[in-house]
Amino acid sequence: MGMARIAGAVVCLALALLAPAHGQTLALQLLAQDLVAPIQLEELPDGSGRMLVVQQDGLVRVLERDGTARAEPLLDLRPRLLALTNDFEERGLLGFALHPQFARNGRLVVSYSAPLRAGAPPGWNHTRRVSELSLKPGTLGPVDQAGERVLLELDWPSRKHNGGALAFGPDGYLYIGFGDSGASHGIGKTVLYEAFNVPAELLIWDHLAQDLESWFGKVLRIDVDRGFPGYAIPAGNPLVGKAGKPEIYAWGFRNPYRLAFDANRSGDFYITATAETLWEAAYRVRKPGNFGWPLMEGAHCVDRLKPRQPPASCARTDAAGRPLELPVVEYANMQVAHPESKLGIAGVGTAITGARVYRGKAIPALAGKLLFADWSASFRQPSGQLFTAQPQDRDGAPWPYERVLQIDSRIIGLAEDAAGEIFVLTHEGLGPFGNTGKVFRLIARP
Repeated sequence: MGMARIAGAVVCLALALLAPAHGQTLALQLLAQDLVAPIQLEELPDGSGRMLVVQQDGLVRVLERDGTARAEPLLDLRPRLLALTNDFEERGLLGFALHPQFARNGRLVVSYSAPLRAGAPPGWNHTRRVSELSLKPGTLGPVDQAGERVLLELDWPSRKHNGGALAFGPDGYLYIGFGDSGASHGIGKTVLYEAFNVPAELLIWDHLAQDLESWFGKVLRIDVDRGFPGYAIPAGNPLVGKAGKPEIYAWGFRNPYRLAFDANRSGDFYITATAETLWEAAYRVRKPGNFGWPLMEGAHCVDRLKPRQPPASCARTDAAGRPLELPVVEYANMQVAHPESKLGIAGVGTAITGARVYRGKAIPALAGKLLFADWSASFRQPSGQLFTAQPQDRDGAPWPYERVLQIDSRIIGLAEDAAGEIFVLTHEGLGPFGNTGKVFRLIARP
């Protein structure tokens, strides 16, 4: 696949450029195109300015500074993936992270959907695998796949709610996001029930996110530098020495799709939690805790048997009396327009797909603000949106936000380079097929 070379050109034809309240109009500058569902972008820590673009179809490609791609990928995981469906597809290569000492040791971690392993429950969908791979330090591949070190495997009952968040924190530990299994939508190859018609007997699957004996619906934290060939448990994990899986760091997530650490090295990270019913949310995680699902969705109560008519009040603590953590940002999706919804508000988008604090210098007006992306204002018509939110000092206070861009494509992720500048990752299709994927740099419009 060829890559276009765009020498500083600002792509405006496909943009609805908005002048936000901070007075600076933003635009997107095309870096690369002809990609297949680029879900992540990572700058190589060698000072070259080259990037690794991670595609959901299983390829990791090297981008030169001008956006051209090397002919040979750094990694091709396609032979190890489950066969993907050319439809609305959430599976594939879902997470990628370079080891903090990658420049010295060549180690990296991937999270992907593998075929169902032997011994898995019959009729389940696939096996999620989190593995470490490596390449010779100082080279650009190929990655030694024969040396795959499987860290975690989790059999997945359905096609849905996969999560995918994967990142190393400033503490050197690996953080892993697993969705709640999606089994409430049906077990096996087929989605039997949509979010608004799940039968009562299947709603028990939602509560895996609250089950501390399960990895589903959690963010895990492990130490990949100890416990070889496996891993060690960090001493500060909240369930060490208590009941529950010691890998668990935070819980109560339906679908933790992306995870991004604040570049200020505070240890704070942001989780984007795509909605089951009405509310898209981004959480700032500052410490372990319970983030609510399915007791709450965002800052709102949940009645799964009447999903479009949530109750006005509910408990704000879990069964053990722990407070439920609230999102810093939330917005209603387009389901609130359904006739059964009585909320009387307008929907904003369809699915939150990324959140990062701006720590760059190229756009001073954005300094310290949270940027977050919505997949598309309309499900049928590609119309991705970018928002900024102003952090608030008071815990639990929602952050006010405003839309700053809308484009004629779907936004499937946000990325950040070593300088703190933001990149927007787009794709036209509903899954990792076709080469409509693009990478844009966020800039102030000249």
